[in-house]
Amino acid sequence: MTTIITRLGLFALLLLLTAIAGYAYTQIRYLSLPIPQALALLTVVLPFITGISAQRTYGLVRRSANNEPYQLTIPLIAVIGFQLMYETIIATLALTHMIPPAALLCGLESKWKSWWSAHDANAGEAIRTIQDALNCCGFNTVRDRSWPFTEPATCAKTFGRTQSCAAPWRRSEQIHAGLLLLVAVSVFIIKVLSLISLLTSTTFSQSRWARPFKQIGHTHDVEDVDETEDNRATVRRLIEENAEEYRDEPNGESSTRAIDAPNGEDGHGPRVQPSQLADGGHEWRT
Repeated sequence: MTTIITRLGLFALLLLLTAIAGYAYTQIRYLSLPIPQALALLTVVLPFITGISAQRTYGLVRRSANNEPYQLTIPLIAVIGFQLMYETIIATLALTHMIPPAALLCGLESKWKSWWSAHDANAGEAIRTIQDALNCCGFNTVRDRSWPFTEPATCAKTFGRTQSCAAPWRRSEQIHAGLLLLVAVSVFIIKVLSLISLLTSTTFSQSRWARPFKQIGHTHDVEDVDETEDNRATVRRLIEENAEEYRDEPNGESSTRAIDAPNGEDGHGPRVQPSQLADGGHEWRT
């Protein structure tokens, strides 16, 4: 039950991140922001790819725990490695559209200038959309290359606007680039937490995949265990050797030698022998 709830929560979170990236993509298109649309699209599909790879990894671990045939296929390893690079690239590119703020104006002004130079319907529609969405006129000032393309500029007077579009347009670029960065970082954090949860789960610890991790994580413990086992083997061998050395010899040969041996031999001290019987007595002498 807990596993099901966890997976549903993960699915809902990935779905939310997909929605955030989708919203950023639509706003980038709508406001003609100088953020590559390909970057936004790649961010939209990132949570989806993460969900598939996570589900595939859990399935392989479960089959391994059940001693079923499994394969840690090279494509799966490649997907995980590719995702790490994928997230890093998205985060880096998104960050370039957030800082430094002064540098962003160059790209925005270049795009606005190209529209003004074109002076066609498409260019006019792009400028008008930005002005209406951000309630502004012109680029640097309300009279600077504003729509409608008239001389003198009539945007501010016609629509009653008092601010230029450079600052709010730049702010909009930073916000939506920040959303892309948020998605990439969130997916990375989710992946790290999922891997930690996987490595500490009972299913993983029972699977054959856990053996290399246990060997890597407990190298010193294994060496100590091996040393202890060697010490025990040595003690056992010494005990067996001593047992053989002190074992009784068959047919009482050792006792006979001890009695019959001459004085000082075999390290048993003086020899004990019967004395001459006197008066039918049973006297012994040494």
